[in-house]
Amino acid sequence: MAESGISSSSGHQSPRRRVLIVDDEEDVTFFLKEALEAYGAFDVVTFNDPLEALASFDNKKGTSSSSGTAAYDLILLDIKMPKMDGFELYQELQKKLGDDDGSDKKTKVCFMTAFEVYFEALKELFPDSYPSVCFIKKPFSAQDLVDKISKEIEKA
Repeated sequence: MAESGISSSSGHQSPRRRVLIVDDEEDVTFFLKEALEAYGAFDVVTFNDPLEALASFDNKKGTSSSSGTAAYDLILLDIKMPKMDGFELYQELQKKLGDDDGSDKKTKVCFMTAFEVYFEALKELFPDSYPSVCFIKKPFSAQDLVDKISKEIEKA
């Protein structure tokens, strides 16, 4: 862990959390995966194509066709991507991950963007799920990412 400059804020071992990252820039997904896995508390799956990420889920229970395991603890989505933006991908994933009402109360979602996102616009886009959705403004440090993701996953 010393090489990454990332340190755990707690001394206890927690179960590894599953994180899905979707960003169209390969260097970004590489950095994020390396940073989170170096921390030691995360298993990370990445996609550079939002349509491929969506296709990796094969049923409404949110299992990944590649691993057959349950839904992720957190999904980290870039907002601005070709083919499908992060908001559209979020809505499609909700259909696959959701309960009968289309909501998923277990999987947290964070959006990443280098662009300003206004608070009121965010509340309008996600009126029912706003408390479970977070935004991370690029650029950010590896430690800031680990802290933000850890905090989001631990939210009730």
